[in-house]
Amino acid sequence: MLGPSPVVKKQPEAHSPVQSLVDMVKENMSPDDLLKSFKAITDNIKKTERDGPASSSAAAPTLKSSSKNTDAVAPSPSSQPTGSKWSIDALSKNIRSAFNINPTTTGAIKDIIGLPIKHQLTLLNAISERLLSKNAPQNDRNNTFESVMNILGNLGPEDSDLIYLVTQPLIANFYDDIPKPYNNYVGNQFRTADGSFNSLIYPEVGKAGSTYTRSVTSVSENNTNLPSPKVVFDRLLKRPDGQFTPNKGGINMMLLYLAIIITHDLFYTDSKDPTRNLTTSYLDLSSLYGYNRADQESVRQMKDGLLKNDQWFDKRLVIQPAGVAGLIIIFSRNHNYIAKKLLEINENERFSYGPGKRLATVEEQDEKLFQTARLINNGCYANIIIHDYIRTIIGTSADSDFVLDPFATPSNPIYGNAVSIEFNAIYRWHAGIGQEDSAWIAQVMDLLTAQMKSSRAQERHPGLDRSLINKTAQNESIFDQLLVGFNEHFVHASPEELAMGLPVASSHRDLETGSFPDADIIRVLRAGFTQPASEIGNGQNTPAALEHVEIAGIQQARILDTCYFNDFRKFLHLTTLDTFEDFSEKVEVQEALKELYGSPDKVELYAGLMVERTKQTGLRLPYTMGRAILSDAVNLLRNDRILTKEMTPASLTNWGYQYTLGDPKSNNRIFPSLLTNLFPDVTSESGGGFTADELRTLFNTPK
Repeated sequence: MLGPSPVVKKQPEAHSPVQSLVDMVKENMSPDDLLKSFKAITDNIKKTERDGPASSSAAAPTLKSSSKNTDAVAPSPSSQPTGSKWSIDALSKNIRSAFNINPTTTGAIKDIIGLPIKHQLTLLNAISERLLSKNAPQNDRNNTFESVMNILGNLGPEDSDLIYLVTQPLIANFYDDIPKPYNNYVGNQFRTADGSFNSLIYPEVGKAGSTYTRSVTSVSENNTNLPSPKVVFDRLLKRPDGQFTPNKGGINMMLLYLAIIITHDLFYTDSKDPTRNLTTSYLDLSSLYGYNRADQESVRQMKDGLLKNDQWFDKRLVIQPAGVAGLIIIFSRNHNYIAKKLLEINENERFSYGPGKRLATVEEQDEKLFQTARLINNGCYANIIIHDYIRTIIGTSADSDFVLDPFATPSNPIYGNAVSIEFNAIYRWHAGIGQEDSAWIAQVMDLLTAQMKSSRAQERHPGLDRSLINKTAQNESIFDQLLVGFNEHFVHASPEELAMGLPVASSHRDLETGSFPDADIIRVLRAGFTQPASEIGNGQNTPAALEHVEIAGIQQARILDTCYFNDFRKFLHLTTLDTFEDFSEKVEVQEALKELYGSPDKVELYAGLMVERTKQTGLRLPYTMGRAILSDAVNLLRNDRILTKEMTPASLTNWGYQYTLGDPKSNNRIFPSLLTNLFPDVTSESGGGFTADELRTLFNTPK
């Protein structure tokens, strides 16, 4: 017997997305399918708005042609899943929370079906418009809101779900139009000298003299059998004599000099209390300007908003490689250039004083010029960090228009920023020191160690952490003693020179102006430009001369009960390193880790950071360090009310605002302009200056 004839389904006619949704609802789809369908239609509308109508055949996106290598970087060896295995696992976990289905949203979709089709379209357009307006301005001349209100005004109690679905998000949007809590009051556009009131709600956060925060709360049991810090240094960190591995990313010491400036801005541990940070927790050039009002006035001329010529406050920078002082002098000169330009332009007479003027006295004029110049100088500093420093760290080519810009999306910082003990360890890049600077630091450390021993000051703090990228501070009296010996051996500055400001090795101030010769500053900067930095990770890269520095760092981390290395990776949502082979490429380091710690989970943060395998691009930082640095950079910038809310023409003047944006002909970088404009006596034509090609790649060793 023949069975029933097969039923031939009629192919549905093409419908608009709205009509398709209506048909599905009329066929009594499940609540899950209802919401998915509603989501699909709004997604389609967004896609159409973004991409335009779909063509008959999809075309693959066309990439800009480029001679650069754009191949993906292959995963590094790891005992945890990588590549597609990791992607599939992560995706499966996220899909579970993709839809939010509840009776109200399901009922509202059904309510839509009872309305006339033109009203359905209006409501769907309103919802889509609201979704789209999150990232694009809404054209209120469409009268969509008014149309929706007319529709809702004619509905009855039976349509309550629909009314709720449409109106509640609107009310939430209206509420969110005005950010809360109120975090930026008029008259607070300038930085305080000590970093307080960056957050106007929590004014003490990030203030100089605050205690460090703790990023990671660990419940791991204590390691009661820690190796001695000296053994850790000798086995894991010390660079063998006669060995040097240039940075494979081609990074030079100029980048490390900038890193030193940044680190000294953020870390200055009190010699009497290792929990206390004497500097601010903001990227505010406090090494230049000082940490309180008295510090600030000591480096100011107190006239026309100017700093003393080529002067800065932080004495710790003196005993760094001379290029570090050269960099801070760039910012000192930039401040004075800005202050003079502001007074010359005097936009809307904002810097005029006297009867009927904005300012009453010459003292008020000096203060307004100083604070405005400092704000613009800070904007230039942030420009260099974003367009040069971060760009180099992540490996973006110098002529690329791409930048990882933390300010691309506006932020409303509420809490301010406070640096932590974990990031105190993260910023120790001693292993990156180049050969020439390593030899020079060895001489400096021999001198300073001898002085510290003779003054019996060495035991007053867990180590002599005074070298490259230093976080641990000496008190002023000890530093004054050290500078006397440093000057005698390395500078030979006269008393008259020292009265004008801090010294720079191998240079002398002009006794009339107090400035250093342009040629000397460019020379010490070029020494860093042409000097390759070292590879930083995998262990056994730190110069032997920094033994006391590294031991101090290990001891300080232990005193402050810093978490284990794997605990910190969990904090950053990174996979743990479960074998010693995961840590370093070097077999001898793997074996030393096993002998010293027994288990990967017992490796302390300081040691783990220094011996981990390196990234394959850019500065080639160890993986955890590189990840943490980017997280910290974004938080430092986006949590700073001054940088996020006050870098405007209203605060900086029109000229100052444009100045901080950099040169559009140089990928919006300002650093090349500072090197050419602030040192007019030294050019590439006259000899000694940076060429146009060198200015493009200031943080890469010239080939």
